[in-house]
Amino acid sequence: MVSGSIAAFTTPYLARALRRRGGSVQAFCSGEALRYVSEETLEWATTRPVVTRLGADAEHLSDSSPFDVYLVAPASYNTIGKMAHGIADTVLCATLASALGRMERGQASVLVAPAMHGTMHTSMLVDNCRALAATGVRIIPPRDDYGKHNLPREDDLVSEVIAAVRTTSAKK
Repeated sequence: MVSGSIAAFTTPYLARALRRRGGSVQAFCSGEALRYVSEETLEWATTRPVVTRLGADAEHLSDSSPFDVYLVAPASYNTIGKMAHGIADTVLCATLASALGRMERGQASVLVAPAMHGTMHTSMLVDNCRALAATGVRIIPPRDDYGKHNLPREDDLVSEVIAAVRTTSAKK
């Protein structure tokens, strides 16, 4: 899941790295994210059409082929806030609402990798991350460089996803 952060430009590399490790990757992308990465590039990286809106197939519910892990990378301040407060008004947030339901049933893991300018690291962000963590969401700490909270390194994110797949598989 790709939200509106400049770090979205790195997501095709992450998708390819996950695929190289045997993962099947489906990109859900906000309109804001498409300012930083193209839909065509994400399709190439995932080998699947990118979900950018809710459609008749209800992709956000993933009933026909449920996901083991939902990774929000980058996770913007806005997406984290909406997720923490149960707001499901976009393709990403509606998908995350379903993901949280699957997580609460032991059917999936949800990972969130915040990425934003360091000045946005506020008490509200911390509270929202704590609230999500209390429900079982894994908050992956950002990599701090030059006053920014950058996405963790690609191999670190891949390792987190692999660990989450193993945990989810053990619960099933």
